[in-house]
Amino acid sequence: MKVAAVQFAPVLGQKDENLRRLVALVIQAAQNDAQLIVLPELATTGYSFMGKESAELYAESLLSYPNDEQPPTTSAQVMYALASKFRVHIAWGLIEKDLGTGALYNTQVLMTPDGSYSSYRKVNRWGNDFLWARPGRSNPPVLKCFFDEGGTRISKRVGLLICRDVRDKVDDTWKSFYEKGDADIVCLSANWGDGGFPAVSWMDFVESNHVTLIVSNRHGQETSNDFGEGGSCIITLPDNVMCDGLVWNQDCIIYADV
Repeated sequence: MKVAAVQFAPVLGQKDENLRRLVALVIQAAQNDAQLIVLPELATTGYSFMGKESAELYAESLLSYPNDEQPPTTSAQVMYALASKFRVHIAWGLIEKDLGTGALYNTQVLMTPDGSYSSYRKVNRWGNDFLWARPGRSNPPVLKCFFDEGGTRISKRVGLLICRDVRDKVDDTWKSFYEKGDADIVCLSANWGDGGFPAVSWMDFVESNHVTLIVSNRHGQETSNDFGEGGSCIITLPDNVMCDGLVWNQDCIIYADV
């Protein structure tokens, strides 16, 4: 089964243009037979918002999908159109607004070809998250997803994860988001920042949980945040790091058969 990690640098606040560029990358990955495509954290909006007021301009409510009467510019509508047309699963990051409380969250969504989805709110905030996002309060979901393998329909348990949450805990009482055997594949949407590649946290997560980790990371400078030259990959046991297609400091797609 082929999977894809998309490395991408969104432009802060340019949601429509970011979506246009993401659509092209998703189509490219799908046409190259990837069945699970992972995009970075906050891929549709960028990261460095200085407060709730500015971030809220680009927020969307997942409860309004798919019956939203507004023009189809929400990322959920766009990703569903792609997932259904190309029969792929897509994970990506967005700013979510809770319609009940009005709170904003740094959220990751996994869209399936039939339009069902699951979402997860980042727990371990970092940097600009503290200026506008509330922390999530639940473990990442694990979905049973179906893929084609040589003409045979197979199922995989696919989990979600956002950036710093790959450290796999929130405090001494909430010890672990994942345990060994919970998932086959985990989709990590990240804005990891400059540093060693691959990150030790990624390798530790794979070893501890016996999973395949698809790392979709962004690159580039964004106001006060330097996300470096990127670094996206797919990691499998025992310590196999696959980065075929990686181009430093550029939008690109990394593929692997898992």
